[in-house]
Amino acid sequence: MKKSGFIFENNELPRAGGFLISDPFQGDAYFERSVVYLCQYDENGVFGFVLNNPLNLKLGDVLDQSSFPEHPLYIGGPVAKNQLFFLHTLGHRIHHSLPCGQNMYFSGDFDSLTSYHQEVSIQENQLRFFVGYSGWDQGQLEKEIQHHSWIAVNNLDQSYIFRQEVHNLWKECMDAQGTKFKIIARFPKNPSDN
Repeated sequence: MKKSGFIFENNELPRAGGFLISDPFQGDAYFERSVVYLCQYDENGVFGFVLNNPLNLKLGDVLDQSSFPEHPLYIGGPVAKNQLFFLHTLGHRIHHSLPCGQNMYFSGDFDSLTSYHQEVSIQENQLRFFVGYSGWDQGQLEKEIQHHSWIAVNNLDQSYIFRQEVHNLWKECMDAQGTKFKIIARFPKNPSDN
């Protein structure tokens, strides 16, 4: 899709440990101006979590006797919205964690996470909780990228995953892609508002 003389694309390929940045005009409730961290990208499919869709709830609001009552919750995507997931930097100290890339790990045993937290206080910049996730069937994401719904970017580090203030995360990630994307990042959501 052409945007005022610019094409929303780059030459990077998606990969586990990388990010997706959505088209600025994508009118999807879950993905409008979203940034997704990809945990898996292989022949079995693709999944990850929207990083900038806070739920305005803390884990203590939804789990009784949580060891992480003040950790915020995020909507990770439209799949499995009744399940809790987490990303962390704690590696295999959390049993059954799965590596994603960039020293990031996906979920693992929640009791192991709780036990580790009792020994060593886990900070918010090491752990993020999500309700639901974002998933694509084999070949689906590639088609969406061809239709300029997403760009894959691999130049962002894990600090973007744990940003406390996520209101401007999409714009910050776009700015990090260079001049062309800085211009696109400043387009209003509704082009007729320009």
